Amino acid sequence: MQLVFVPIIFIIIGILILLKERRSFVGGMIFAFGGLFLTLTLLLLGLLKLGEISSNSSTLVIVIVYALFPLLFLGVCVFFVINTHTMQTKEGRSVTAKLSALVGINLLIAVPAFFYLLSVGASKIPVWLFSILIFALLSDLLFSFLFTCYLFYSWMYQMIPINKKVDYIITLGSGIRSEEVPPLLKSRLDKAIEYYYKNPHAKIVVSGGQGVDEPVSEAFAMKKYLLSQQIPNNQILVEDRSTTTLENMTFSKKIIFEDWKNTDYEPTILFSTNNYHVLRGALYARKAHLKAEGIGAPTALYFLPTALIREYIALLTQYKWFTSSMILFCLLFVIWSLLPIQSQNYEQLLYLIN
Repeated sequence: MQLVFVPIIFIIIGILILLKERRSFVGGMIFAFGGLFLTLTLLLLGLLKLGEISSNSSTLVIVIVYALFPLLFLGVCVFFVINTHTMQTKEGRSVTAKLSALVGINLLIAVPAFFYLLSVGASKIPVWLFSILIFALLSDLLFSFLFTCYLFYSWMYQMIPINKKVDYIITLGSGIRSEEVPPLLKSRLDKAIEYYYKNPHAKIVVSGGQGVDEPVSEAFAMKKYLLSQQIPNNQILVEDRSTTTLENMTFSKKIIFEDWKNTDYEPTILFSTNNYHVLRGALYARKAHLKAEGIGAPTALYFLPTALIREYIALLTQYKWFTSSMILFCLLFVIWSLLPIQSQNYEQLLYLIN
């Protein structure tokens, strides 16, 4: 049971960081890591206890470990591969549409290869090659597990209800092909309208510039849609210069505080985007020193896997120090495991496995 205390420590550290700043990427990932680690630990301990009850329960554990878990794993991998076909059918062929298939195929190769290498050890292949392969696979699996942590943290962030009075609602733009808003952007605007009706005095900030392949600015198309939904013109503020999420937050912040006349307190601000983008939007709001909470509009289920993978990659790119530290951790772990005393322990572990 002492193993349980390790994830609990991670959870406590994550909570302490999040209590200070709810939009902390590191705090959220530490909390999610601890929560998932604790879940897996309790599951392992539960299976061990179940296996000790009787011969029938021991058989059940064997079926769960060697049949159910592999089938669930295979099902997840197949789902990712099929999702790419669905994406290409509905959205067209693109590099991003292939992301979910790449994840599924990667898991199908990396997980069996990792356990195979652990079972054969460095006795059948050169130590240097074994070390490189273990390092590569360990890094791969760690970032795959961290992706699960990211999903949990992203979901958790959006589960906290927002019931306070709202003064401004920033709606983040997305690509357009005409003056009419596409379904993805429409869902963001509809979510903003939903909160506007709860706060009729609030103003909606439409934020998005004009791309080289866009006929008008995203803000123009968004305002046109809001007017068609009977949102008063004087309740709409336009920010039409931004080209990135960070600029959305920075430029919208400037417009809001130029409009805000009350000096007694700061305005309460929300931003509306799609559910998969809420977490990264919140992190960019923090970077822009804008105190704003995110609300997520629903996204088509077939689009979610690819969108979430893309968001995760973007966060790993944004937090390069975090990504580098995880890679360094894997490298140090492999080096540590090759030390003479650890090699002896590793051989003992292989003996027990075999």
